[in-house]
Amino acid sequence: MARGLISLALLLVATAATPAISLAQSSSFVSADRRIAIDVTQAEKNHILFEMREFLHGLHNINYAMAKQDMKALATTARPMGALLDRIPPSLKERLPEEFTQMAIAFNEALQLLASKAEARAGSGEAGLRETHENIAEVLTYCSGCHDTYRFNVSTKKPRK
Repeated sequence: MARGLISLALLLVATAATPAISLAQSSSFVSADRRIAIDVTQAEKNHILFEMREFLHGLHNINYAMAKQDMKALATTARPMGALLDRIPPSLKERLPEEFTQMAIAFNEALQLLASKAEARAGSGEAGLRETHENIAEVLTYCSGCHDTYRFNVSTKKPRK
């Protein structure tokens, strides 16, 4: 009996996933990648991907702190996340488009504002949580904006300025 239920469950999962798979493979679903390419070395791309994973971990910790209503932990997590430009290798930093740099600066400012406001709202109840959640949404706007606008392309040629 248990074996039959497992088989049925697997069949239902496979059937439910089929339309999504066909949609993803459909040529009308896939569009050209129109994001701005930034040429990097493999080492630079590895560094950038490491930073992105660290941001993801930080955002997880921010959301966990938010769920626990621990504004001090939220601020402690958010504050150092914004120093992205300080961690980018100088050889890459000089090649970044000005708009990318401006977005990174705005991202940092949004994280610093999130941290400051979270500390100020500690213990302020539902209204404070709602406002803090709005600040987190603003931070995520910069994340998605950057991912929507740029991609890092590993180039075998020496990157140019």
